[in-house]
Amino acid sequence: MELRQIIGIFEKNISLFFGTVVVFALCGLAFFALQPEVYEANLTLNVTRKGVQDTQDYRYDGFYRLQADERFADTVVRWIGSPQISKEIFEGAKVSSRGPIEARRLSSQMIEVVFSLGKESDAEKIAASASEVLNRQAEKLDESQKENTWFVLVADEPFVAEKKIGLAVSFSASLLLGLFFAFWSVMIANYLKRG
Repeated sequence: MELRQIIGIFEKNISLFFGTVVVFALCGLAFFALQPEVYEANLTLNVTRKGVQDTQDYRYDGFYRLQADERFADTVVRWIGSPQISKEIFEGAKVSSRGPIEARRLSSQMIEVVFSLGKESDAEKIAASASEVLNRQAEKLDESQKENTWFVLVADEPFVAEKKIGLAVSFSASLLLGLFFAFWSVMIANYLKRG
């Protein structure tokens, strides 16, 4: 088939081609407008101590403290990953879950917690609940110790951003899909007319 013939096919079916593109573009706009409001919050937790342990050779205490903080931060990340702790955090905040809570250790004393929520105002509640639940877990470790040397988690203000596909991305993707399907709908319509 020559290029002239292909152009002729599209000239005969121009309304089908543009109709398909317009339908897909409108679907993209509708998708953008009807997206549910979802926010993503980032919460930073810092590992600190309730007290300092007395040692004979104090100059090494800072090194061992950083190592212990790192191990404790890893433990907190595992706690957050467990379904039981995630459930306690959401129940304590009196907020319905919008997905899992994810956590990762950024440094020896810093943990990033990421979660999705339906209302921007729920971020503060979840941050307070996470701090309370995780510190309660840490206190359970402290019950058997004689000295007050265990860990405390301090939560910063959560950073909240809207987690929504933008208008440009939604419209562009639907337009490209529309062009693809419009091309093939014209070709299939031409094939069916000939057959």
